[in-house]
Amino acid sequence: MTNAAVVAMSNNCPDLVVFRLCIMGRHRPDRITGEPMDDGFGAIVKNCKKLTRLSVSGLLTDKAFAYIGQYGKLIKTLSLAFSGNSDLSLQFLFEGCTRLQKLEVRDSPFSDRGLLCGLDYFYNMRFLWMNSCRLTMRGCREVAQRMPNLVVEVMEEQNEDKVETETVDKLYLYRSLAGPRGDAPPLVKIL
Repeated sequence: MTNAAVVAMSNNCPDLVVFRLCIMGRHRPDRITGEPMDDGFGAIVKNCKKLTRLSVSGLLTDKAFAYIGQYGKLIKTLSLAFSGNSDLSLQFLFEGCTRLQKLEVRDSPFSDRGLLCGLDYFYNMRFLWMNSCRLTMRGCREVAQRMPNLVVEVMEEQNEDKVETETVDKLYLYRSLAGPRGDAPPLVKIL
């Protein structure tokens, strides 16, 4: 995939409501130029003004997320995989995508700092799912303490030693009128 191809798509299909581009492989750049895919995804959010769902993967830097935050004002559902280069990416999304309801993040370098920059926005969202990021139990507990009306679940991979690790494999944060679920399996810890 190339930036030029994604830009061409955005120019020729400005009425897109959903855009999903799954670039197979981790952190894949523009196939021809070797540059990040920032300009391609930037063009999608700039030119497709009706976009409500966006799924991105590939080599994306903070620049792409700045574009998404600046121009993706109608985005309600956002899925990220193998994307971003700092916690600033999440800050751009939380501050810019004011209608964001569902955020799924996989295999990205975001840490507790990025998670905590969303504190002012989580009550407006339906859920946040983060998998294989750089989150710690400490950061997840801080979210749970500062936002008691949200359910914060952390999931760990099978740990045969039954030792609590500081890193969190999966985080699921959501709103619930009924409160935390009572049927959580042993691998799920509700904070």
